[in-house]
Amino acid sequence: MANEMMNRNNDFGMFDPFARMAERFWEPFNGDTEALKTDISETDDQYSVTVDVPGIDKKDVKLAYRDNVLSIKVQKDSFVDHSDQDQNVVMNERRFGSLQRSYMLPNVAADQIKATQTDGVLTITLPKSKQATDNKIEIQ
Repeated sequence: MANEMMNRNNDFGMFDPFARMAERFWEPFNGDTEALKTDISETDDQYSVTVDVPGIDKKDVKLAYRDNVLSIKVQKDSFVDHSDQDQNVVMNERRFGSLQRSYMLPNVAADQIKATQTDGVLTITLPKSKQATDNKIEIQ
């Protein structure tokens, strides 16, 4: 009976429990996970952060800069179900919930941070503060 069940599961494209466990283990490394895909560049004057936020309204994006850390939180509460009354949904991959990431970006002039969102891309410009950041100590 157990072999019949395993064969039946394999006929429908299902993996055994150990294969599913291994697949979940490697999931964070394969790039297909839910995450805020981010590029960060740095010049002498500023940091530039670009984040993919497709399908997210800018009112659902929260930004904060505190203690040298930029925090980005995206909340997607709305979920439109396109099924009919008989629940004839074949596949559903759209998700809802929240995603959050934080980045250590020191020496930023917090009062000058600017953010824009266009065509599903969030761009944050963080100007660096002009105060001296090098603490050189001379040995006497």
